[in-house]
Amino acid sequence: MNGQSHTTSHRRIYAALILVLTGLFGSGACAEGQKAPRRQPPARRAPGPVEFVAHRIGRYRSEACGVGDFNNDGRLDVIAGSYWYEAPDFKAHKFRSLEDKVDAGGNRHVVGEDGKGYFDDFMNLPLDVDGDGRLDVVTCSWFSKRIDWYRNTGVGGSPWPMSVVVENGNFEAGDVWDIDGDGREAEILPHSRATIWYEIAKGADGTQSLVGRVVSKEKRLWGGGVGDVNGDGRPDILRPDAWYEAPADPRAGQWKEHALALGGPSEKEAADTPQIWVYDVDGDGLNDIITGAAHAYGLFWYRQEKTASGASFARHVIDKSWSQVHSVTLADLDTDGDLDIVTGKRFYAHNGGDPGGNDPLGLYWYELNRGRGVRWKKHVISYGEGVGAGLNIPVVDMDGDGDLDIVVTGKWGGPVYFENRSKRSPVGIQGKQR
Repeated sequence: MNGQSHTTSHRRIYAALILVLTGLFGSGACAEGQKAPRRQPPARRAPGPVEFVAHRIGRYRSEACGVGDFNNDGRLDVIAGSYWYEAPDFKAHKFRSLEDKVDAGGNRHVVGEDGKGYFDDFMNLPLDVDGDGRLDVVTCSWFSKRIDWYRNTGVGGSPWPMSVVVENGNFEAGDVWDIDGDGREAEILPHSRATIWYEIAKGADGTQSLVGRVVSKEKRLWGGGVGDVNGDGRPDILRPDAWYEAPADPRAGQWKEHALALGGPSEKEAADTPQIWVYDVDGDGLNDIITGAAHAYGLFWYRQEKTASGASFARHVIDKSWSQVHSVTLADLDTDGDLDIVTGKRFYAHNGGDPGGNDPLGLYWYELNRGRGVRWKKHVISYGEGVGAGLNIPVVDMDGDGDLDIVVTGKWGGPVYFENRSKRSPVGIQGKQR
């Protein structure tokens, strides 16, 4: 499986981060009752090959989101926090109450009007867990230290029933990938200390649920991704401080550990990262790595170089002008056949304690050019307007017009849907469309 083999085949399984169709930062589905931060004057944008128009869906201060068809009407809805937003007008439906969620110590966790604090909700992945034909929502939590899933009971106003999958430590985020190599992105890799992936499977009683597959119990830094590092056709698993070579049987085989250092202040140091992507950036036939510094400055790509002992990765800086790169997605926005980067600044990842924590929010895409060497051209989608990113960024054709749109949310108050007005056909899509 090389970097370009992540393609989309089913619009319902898309999910990710923020959505919608209302007015540009105007009124929208605001049943949540929370105000977003005051907008700063917009920065001047340079003309680019792709133009986006922003539509606000909500003003809820959660940090994860997803995209999928939750009512089976053929339209892509958005899920974020306590609500799912029904397309085409993105009416808000409350399916749970994060404000009332209690951890093992009896504590509730909320986000204040200043953006400080956290909802105990760090992943919103649409998956049909029970196999009833409706997309459910799989979540993870830091404070409650568990993975849950909420069973979709329909459009009615009653809360969706919640089932606990596992309780085994803090979870910072998580994404859906193709880990078993069957061509479908249906397995979950959470960002936790141990490296464990989860898939839907039937139990002894015949019912479906999520089961874990242990790769390593070694404590790792936060961050993770999946891709074929060594070119053997198998999806490997990457953490900021190690990568695990996939066995022939990813469920029962032994994963081989290799040294790695991503996201740190120097090439030899590791630190917490967002999603870790595997992709042949320079077109030399070897898959490279793309990620960032989740709690510092830096968006990077790491060029793979073959050595006598296997492989090494030379770090190249894409951009160090802004901090808290806590979500990264790859997608061919300009339809030139290679994958570009979509990313943005997380708001108050550590409540303002990170370097640059109070700098203006921004959302960007970086255009890959492989002419004379690798060059990345930065395009501003939003800057200084109170909109950034959170823990994931879905990139998907939301409106069915043949080009890729972007959904984001965060503690700044979302979700927001950026409509791509290019009307181009996507080529080689790779990203988190969930």
